[in-house]
Amino acid sequence: MSDKKRYDLILEMVVELLDIPPSYYQKAADRYRSLGEWLQRKESKVSSFSPEIYPQGSFRYGTVIRPLLPTEEYDLDLVCQVDLQKIGITQQHVKNLIGDEIKAYGEAHSFKEAVKEKPRCWRLNYADDVTFHMDILPCIPEDADAINLLVKIGVPIEFARTAVAITDKRRPNYGIITRNWPTSNPRGIAAWFENRARPVAYIQIEELAKSRIYASVDKVPSYEWKTPLQRSIQILKRHRDVMFKNSPEWKPLSMIITTLATHAYGGETDFGIALENIVEGITKHVRSARPRVPNPVNPGEDFADRWAKDARFEQNFWTWHAQIKVDLNNLRILDKVPEISRAVQKRFDLNLTGAMVSRLEATGVSAPRIIAAASTVHIASGPKPWRRDD
Repeated sequence: MSDKKRYDLILEMVVELLDIPPSYYQKAADRYRSLGEWLQRKESKVSSFSPEIYPQGSFRYGTVIRPLLPTEEYDLDLVCQVDLQKIGITQQHVKNLIGDEIKAYGEAHSFKEAVKEKPRCWRLNYADDVTFHMDILPCIPEDADAINLLVKIGVPIEFARTAVAITDKRRPNYGIITRNWPTSNPRGIAAWFENRARPVAYIQIEELAKSRIYASVDKVPSYEWKTPLQRSIQILKRHRDVMFKNSPEWKPLSMIITTLATHAYGGETDFGIALENIVEGITKHVRSARPRVPNPVNPGEDFADRWAKDARFEQNFWTWHAQIKVDLNNLRILDKVPEISRAVQKRFDLNLTGAMVSRLEATGVSAPRIIAAASTVHIASGPKPWRRDD
């Protein structure tokens, strides 16, 4: 087997170990649909405002990975949109209106933990065979002026019109009637991401529709696509999680990684090549001026706004990027099964199965190579350096 094929096989194995079962996606969908039905019931205080629940984040993008630690939970980010207008109401009113119904849902379904209020959302904790917490973001449709402003600064109308006004109790005008609400666009950024990934998934989507697993191509969820972009993001996120295992509060945000990777993705159909080009290209999409990593459907929002507040957040992003380049280069030239197994365990905290080891052994062993020394990196929060010592 060629070096390229062996490297591709290793990457496929890593993603196979990172992937969650399709049943987990289905369980997540069942849970948020259940909440949606609760909000739409006749007795609900929000039923007259056409409440709608939909996912955002990694469950929407199909880039979920297994938790690094057994104690970690799956984070299911949801949006709860109600058909109200800013005129005559406050952020606080909308958040509490939805929050009261979420609390009632938790009580009616005998949740062990009370619903928790976060600055922008409400959190529901599930603790059964698959431990999820659902963060539910209350919002209302953005007004015409805000949408027109987005279009004026270059956001395509098909993305701008899905913008929403969200609640944030940290804002000084949280309890005041005003048109100045925080703006977000979960549907717009999901559509942007899916537009970048979908062309490569076209054949896969058609096959799933033809096999009657899904009623039509429009009904095939993105987690079924398994495109090189989605798989690359899974690799990047896991490497980051392992690198910052002892200081997770300082790790680069998933939204930054996902946005930069999506920008850098060139539509490659080959997973290994896509990952290589993404890693090489993501830094080209970090701006030198603010916003450093702008939201692609709302350029005024900076996903890297924390960088300006504490330089260590940015320093750790560049440190992580330098390290993954080294580690992937080394993984590419490893040709002995024990070395490969150790590298996968070290860099991704994953153990190859016996069947995977057998598949690697069947590829044959090349002549020994000199492996480039990985750089020693120092995470800016101050824990011990994360270095190559295998």
